[in-house]
Amino acid sequence: MPSPITRLKASPNYKWWATTAMAIGTLITVADTGLVSVALPTIADRFDTDLPTVQWLATGYLVAISALLMPMGRLSDMIGRKRVYLWGLTVFTVASGLAALSPNLGMLIFFRFLQGAGLGMVQGNQMAIMTSIFPPEERGKALGIHMTMVGAALIIGPAIGGVLVDTLGWQSVFYVNLPLGVVCILPGLLVLEESRVTHRGAGSAHEGYDWAGAALSSMALLTFLLGMTNPWKWDSIYRSMLLVSSALSLGLFVAWEKRAKAPMLDVSLFKEAVFSLSVSARSIAFITSSTVLFLIPFYLQGVAGYSPGESGVIMTTVAFGMVVVGPLAGRYSDRFGWRPFNVGGAALSAGGLFILSRVDENSALALAMAGIIMQSCGMGMFTAPNTSSILSVVPKERYGVISGFVQLLRTGSNVTGIAISTVIIASTMRGQGFEPNLGSVSEGGDAAVASAFADGLKTVYLVMASIQLAAVALSLVKGGGVRVKSPAPQPAAPGAGGA
Repeated sequence: MPSPITRLKASPNYKWWATTAMAIGTLITVADTGLVSVALPTIADRFDTDLPTVQWLATGYLVAISALLMPMGRLSDMIGRKRVYLWGLTVFTVASGLAALSPNLGMLIFFRFLQGAGLGMVQGNQMAIMTSIFPPEERGKALGIHMTMVGAALIIGPAIGGVLVDTLGWQSVFYVNLPLGVVCILPGLLVLEESRVTHRGAGSAHEGYDWAGAALSSMALLTFLLGMTNPWKWDSIYRSMLLVSSALSLGLFVAWEKRAKAPMLDVSLFKEAVFSLSVSARSIAFITSSTVLFLIPFYLQGVAGYSPGESGVIMTTVAFGMVVVGPLAGRYSDRFGWRPFNVGGAALSAGGLFILSRVDENSALALAMAGIIMQSCGMGMFTAPNTSSILSVVPKERYGVISGFVQLLRTGSNVTGIAISTVIIASTMRGQGFEPNLGSVSEGGDAAVASAFADGLKTVYLVMASIQLAAVALSLVKGGGVRVKSPAPQPAAPGAGGA
């Protein structure tokens, strides 16, 4: 008698069983961001630190994820997506337990960085696995399901995080990942079948790993993010040197990839208008959206006076659009094309950010929630169709590295958005004679400090709303045709995907 797992793998509904296994992993790993986001004000108060320092619990985590997304995506294309995915979940789970035991902020940031390294392996594979188990004509549906899980995680994360911090303290947001990590690993181990989630093209088994490309891409990314975030508070000349180093590394990476026999990233894809413009619009959209999840908890707790638990419940509205609008946009973009969803979503997000730019210490909660929900609906409408447009010109055996690249755009843009918003708020607060100390903001004891923070917040969202309009323009310019209908996993011809 075949075992239940064997029968499951042979079932005509296998794609739905595999989707369930991936959905559990996506739900739990993405929820971690919201868990820790709600805990940041409490952690800042516990270690008596300022905004530029505590941001490294967010940015250090994202730096680690970003540095490994493409290398791990490419590695998974070669040795198997299931294998790399499960390794990443294991690293993430172990690092979570160690983070909870951290005696000081430095150790906490280090283990948070290690958590991010594990998730770099996970997130470099999630989208590739999801799109591999569905036929090409259902790519939007697969990405819509992925968006639903991301959105649900962003609801669950802040809500659970707020309750945990209120009742058990900040360490609990890390301890909870120990049992949840096991819940992620077991379904993936039992259900996922390597031959179905990893598609190797002709000769791919004999391709070498592009170590030089991996090193150069990581160097370009790390020096850029360090220059943007300035964790050691270096003078501007040293930050400028880091950014110049990043530009040089990026140039060397592109030059190397053009001549490499088995490149990390096929840079010729950027000749496709759909690919290059979709990538640009995606980067802008995530730069602007990152500021909502990072800054709004500080506004709610430090300016509006809500508790961590209440703040967590309010922050669940961040994911409203992803859960409700995301799957619908993914499904209908298969039928009607990407352009109306990309343009409409980018415009809706810009409107939500503009509403947030009107929020201050005297505003009603309804105004902030309206801005959050509108921005969330915009991102839900935009993200899955945008991803589908990028993947439409990519051969299936390269989904791993391109999915890693797509996720890299998200995490790298998130770090950039957090860094820009931190600089704006810190400059505003210092200009009014206050240090940007998050302990003071989260305690909510000084009305003048809270007012200065709120002024900086308004400036951030006015800037972000303006930047987001560029994503609207790029989405208008790029082709928005219906997906490529051929299921063959060969590279798309020039102009494929409705350019």
